[in-house]
Amino acid sequence: MSFLLKLAKDRPSWTIQVQPGPAIGPFHWESRRLSWREMAALQTFPPGFRISAPQAEIQRQIGNAVPLLLAEALGRSLGVQVAGARAGGPPRLAVRRKGDIPPPERIQPVPEEYLRLIGVHPSHTGTGRGAFP
Repeated sequence: MSFLLKLAKDRPSWTIQVQPGPAIGPFHWESRRLSWREMAALQTFPPGFRISAPQAEIQRQIGNAVPLLLAEALGRSLGVQVAGARAGGPPRLAVRRKGDIPPPERIQPVPEEYLRLIGVHPSHTGTGRGAFP
């Protein structure tokens, strides 16, 4: 479920979805789509990494990818446990913090035009599975 999900400045990212759509997130906290480079950074791809493909294919590849830092951590652990290698130094693919986390934004009041939607509404009567039984 990633419908209209936004990133938070101080929390881990939501999962990058394989199939992009107009309301499929995660979205930037400023309510914009993420660029493919931002999505790749969330998956810990190195900054200079290149993908030459249409946007939907790029998102599919990034969404299907195992974060590179996770793969490095698993590989190091297997090397130690199976091959007797020494665990040496910090991960090479570790992401460096670029600065302090921006402060949270002030909560804004709900726009007047949406206040009319407040109330008691009937429950959804469907199965949640679309047209299929």
